Amino acid sequence: MRATVGDVNPKTLENAKLGECRGSGALVRTAGEWKNVTTDELFKGKTVALVGSGPGSLGNQRGFVDSHDVVVRVNNYKVFPGTGYRTDVHYSFYGHSIRKTAEELNLDGVKLCICKCPDAQFIESEWHRRHNKMAGVDFRGIYERRRDWWFCPTYVPTLAEFMAQFNLLGGHVPTTGFSALLDVLSFEPASLHITGFDFFQSRVHNVNERWRPINHDDPIGHVPDAERAWFAANFRKHPITIDAALSRSLRQKGLA
Repeated sequence: MRATVGDVNPKTLENAKLGECRGSGALVRTAGEWKNVTTDELFKGKTVALVGSGPGSLGNQRGFVDSHDVVVRVNNYKVFPGTGYRTDVHYSFYGHSIRKTAEELNLDGVKLCICKCPDAQFIESEWHRRHNKMAGVDFRGIYERRRDWWFCPTYVPTLAEFMAQFNLLGGHVPTTGFSALLDVLSFEPASLHITGFDFFQSRVHNVNERWRPINHDDPIGHVPDAERAWFAANFRKHPITIDAALSRSLRQKGLA
């Protein structure tokens, strides 16, 4: 059932658009087995709040985020009155820097984990091989290390799904927040509220921790400016609302 490099047709993905490679099912591990299940029950037709790691999430009115049908939080999320407290879905790349434990997420009420990365090596890269950074292109180690970690149904994208997002950014790996945005939209919610997103303009992540870009010379590294440009050009085409901080940031950059 798992995707392999041979599953990808570069010509098909060359002009990939949002949701083009997304099916109605997901590869999910439950009770030690991989099964094909649908995400419709949780997302389709529901109101969803996607809470990113930026400080803008602190500006919401108390109770607003938790009033949505589904609340999605990313990576090492923190909760405050403005961010809300409920967590139904945890979205992450699940690498070494993710400190959330299965016990903590379970206590927070997480019903579904969604992985950004496929269980595959998605490209061959001489740069990553030469710099001993193969983990940047080969994600299989994530699933090997966490073989017994998964505590709830877990969505693992196919290689084709990941490559669609990679190609959307001109051959760059999406940040976790941007990938979460694209995935949740592809699940066809009735509405999606975006909060805690500033595409790293604040140089802050995990709400109140300093963010520093790394691996400046990585040829496929993150491109937050390209993600922000895509969002500014496309968010009005979808049932998306945004928090005050992001709205202000887009206006200041002449993108809103």
